[in-house]
Amino acid sequence: MRQDFAEKDAVPGALEATRVTADEVLTRLARGEPLVFVDARREEEWQASKDKLPGAFRVAPDALEEAETLPLVPRGRGIVTYCTCAHEASAERVAHLLIVRGHTDVHSLYGGMEAWRRAGGTFSPK
Repeated sequence: MRQDFAEKDAVPGALEATRVTADEVLTRLARGEPLVFVDARREEEWQASKDKLPGAFRVAPDALEEAETLPLVPRGRGIVTYCTCAHEASAERVAHLLIVRGHTDVHSLYGGMEAWRRAGGTFSPK
């Protein structure tokens, strides 16, 4: 059985983000918890799409060292990274970088945007 999402916060000093399901994220949002979405899709996937998760910041996984948007990701809030690639590879890379840069409560979305869509999550235009 999976632990409750609120109990899976990244451990201080840990360098690996936990994965969370769309249902866990939706439950957390329904409780009124402030979450930040970080879109980690590769450039071609970003360009081909018309939408993103609500209020998502864009952090390109192919240019992490130059990621100008990283300082814009607020501290002190839960962070959920997402992508559309197999095994959440891009979301995991961005989540790892956020943890290395001192963010806590960082998670990648298991199943990415497709799982979010299937769970009934909302989208915003880019």
